[in-house]
Amino acid sequence: MKKCFLIVLTLMMSVVANAQLIKDRTNGKITVGFDLFTDINTGASYENFKLRAINQGFSAYITYNFPMGNSKHTTSLGLGVTSHNYYMKNAWLAQPYADVIQFTEISSYKRSKINFNYMDIPLEVNFRIADKFKISIGARVSFLMYSKSKCIGDVYGDGHDWEVKYGSINSVQSIVYSGTFRAGYRCVNLFVGYQFVSPFKEGKGPDILPLSIGIGIRAF
Repeated sequence: MKKCFLIVLTLMMSVVANAQLIKDRTNGKITVGFDLFTDINTGASYENFKLRAINQGFSAYITYNFPMGNSKHTTSLGLGVTSHNYYMKNAWLAQPYADVIQFTEISSYKRSKINFNYMDIPLEVNFRIADKFKISIGARVSFLMYSKSKCIGDVYGDGHDWEVKYGSINSVQSIVYSGTFRAGYRCVNLFVGYQFVSPFKEGKGPDILPLSIGIGIRAF
């Protein structure tokens, strides 16, 4: 995950350095952007499932911008990817292939998380103010590409730390929906997103409804 964050951060800095070039070459019709955010779970409580304070994730996207008449405002439709990481406190996913997902308590661990990765179709309405400020309100449909889990800790109760990974998780939703909001100055924006659908099927796992808050970089 650290490598992914370094890659995304490098790409974000590249966008900042080349934002005007991207804008000039595409006549403002193409937008490339990246977000770094943390997720806050607003869903119902679930047995042995509690998240830590910071649950870092990221997204990357490209959109095509359609002018709204003769104004500077636009509507945007695009394609992107999003990765959500949910870091658990004192629990791990011992049976990811069960029909109903449950979490097992663990007292000694270094890291315990589940991860969901999506392909996104974002739609936004962008309002440009004074040619430097932009407010964007949108929605996003996300299609699950893959899910996985990881725990580093004393999972077997033998006093040793083990690293256990699973490449998929059962009983998850194939499609989720989100609302998004951005308020930006030039290339930098505040990003807020809210996912209306839990990644798990109803009654098959925790009700995770993430409120995502972070910063974004996009070619203005």
